[in-house]
Amino acid sequence: MGPSNLAVAAAPAGRRRLLLNLLALALLLPTLVGAPATAAPATAVITGATTGPTTGPSTGAGFERGVPPTTEADFPRMPRECYESDGVTVNDQPCRVTRFGAKRPTLVAWGDSHAWMYLPALRREARKQRVNLTMIVLGSCPVALPLPRSRGFGRSGCENRNLRTLDYLRSLEKRSRADVSVLVGGFWSGYRQAYRRQRQADRTGSDSGLSSYQRHMSTLAVEGAPRMFERLGRMKLDVDLIGQAATVPLDPRPCPAGREPYQCNLPREAALDREQNNRRWIKRNLRVPLSGRPVLVDATPGYCTATTCRARVGGVNTYYDDIHLGAKLAKTLTGYFKPVIRDLT
Repeated sequence: MGPSNLAVAAAPAGRRRLLLNLLALALLLPTLVGAPATAAPATAVITGATTGPTTGPSTGAGFERGVPPTTEADFPRMPRECYESDGVTVNDQPCRVTRFGAKRPTLVAWGDSHAWMYLPALRREARKQRVNLTMIVLGSCPVALPLPRSRGFGRSGCENRNLRTLDYLRSLEKRSRADVSVLVGGFWSGYRQAYRRQRQADRTGSDSGLSSYQRHMSTLAVEGAPRMFERLGRMKLDVDLIGQAATVPLDPRPCPAGREPYQCNLPREAALDREQNNRRWIKRNLRVPLSGRPVLVDATPGYCTATTCRARVGGVNTYYDDIHLGAKLAKTLTGYFKPVIRDLT
């Protein structure tokens, strides 16, 4: 879902999660971003699960910092060259995940941790189809154009990163000798949840409990993302989208099988909050402005039925933490991304 770390990660065992579902992914910001937090208790500071398994927020001052993941953590790591010398901080360059071929088509995966978490599936299919895969991700940073300064929001590293990415995509399109496609992922359901909470607080004069950065990022997602996708449509870029993923709800029923990660099946309506409403919002605000026939990838059939989202599939955990799918599970979802990559070849 998630983020410079909008909500954040790794709380001590037994600490209660708040459910915000604010988005996340973390990679491309010069000032910060680290890697996903170690296994399990990723907590958000708001009304939902953590926004991203990243560490070392820059603009998100005040957020808890996650613990860097170990190589055994069930969340994908980028290639070694995509990190700074400390092996934790992701550098500010687009990350080439597969071996680059000048004559091969290129897929750029862009977003927050809800894009990053699908790396195992994307890497597997890109290698199979001989496609260049580049990741541009930053935790708690929605793909959106900056908000007007008149609204009282300053320009954060997130907005600057998004503008740099637009420049990069323009340049890539001009110099590439083969087709280029963009796949955008984000914790839209989490951002929208936080936005609703703030709007309610504004109406009642109460305290939303959100930090200024969280208010900034949720507003950026809901109000700035549609403008970004209008811009991408005018650029005639080939853009596809990743749909909502299941998450563990706030205070789920006790699970004797295990809590970190959550080991019990959940009703689909609990794991996919406002699913149909979120799907309509993505289609109307993000997909409609795009050119061509953009694909909206729905990978939920890989771990959910029409009524239930399973905690384990084929012997692997569905979740890495409350708001991210595990890397082992993500690797089994390769087939849902085939249409996106196949269109490039």
